[in-house]
Amino acid sequence: MVRATGTRWVPLLIVSLLLVASEVLAQSVQVREPLSTAGVRVEESTLADVVADAMRSVTGAEVALVAATSFAEVTIQPGNVNVEEFERALVFRGDTVVIMKLSGAQIRKALEHGLALYPAKSAAFLQVSGLSFQINPSAPRNERVENLKVGKEPLDVARTYMVAMPSPLASGALVYSKAWSKEDMERDTKITLGDALKGYLGKVTEISLKAGDRIAVRK
Repeated sequence: MVRATGTRWVPLLIVSLLLVASEVLAQSVQVREPLSTAGVRVEESTLADVVADAMRSVTGAEVALVAATSFAEVTIQPGNVNVEEFERALVFRGDTVVIMKLSGAQIRKALEHGLALYPAKSAAFLQVSGLSFQINPSAPRNERVENLKVGKEPLDVARTYMVAMPSPLASGALVYSKAWSKEDMERDTKITLGDALKGYLGKVTEISLKAGDRIAVRK
């Protein structure tokens, strides 16, 4: 009887091991090109792109913005990468994701603010998802953003967009109070950056990003 009982447990043990193995695989993603935050304070960062994409994905927002100060310097090489490696890029993974209702004019003003010190490094430099633009390094301050698009359409300065960002940024950190106020807040999702990132990476099988696709520098 004892031997028979043990035999019946064998299939259950195999199933449990398979479930554990599946969970481990689900916690990793295939990276096709190197991802890095090395230049996050002065240029597009593909690793920061992943975080911005995660915020936009978890909220359904049209645009996501995240300042360079949210990131530690991390480089991820191509291969099968655990989620924990991505999380190392987040300095404040406990910050929640907030949805703001911003006009196109406010978005443009925020991007210009992030470029105020350009080409010097700046903690306020914004990494983005859902939009693309060019930097004109020879233009005067507040006129450096060109060819700004949301998706494939030119940004409409009069239209209202749903924009995801970390809670400190939504509260006006890094003097972003120049671009928006708490009255522009739609809601705090209570989802942390860390959880947004894990949730997003759990849904994708591979990541292939190229720097310059979202933020390009005019030659």
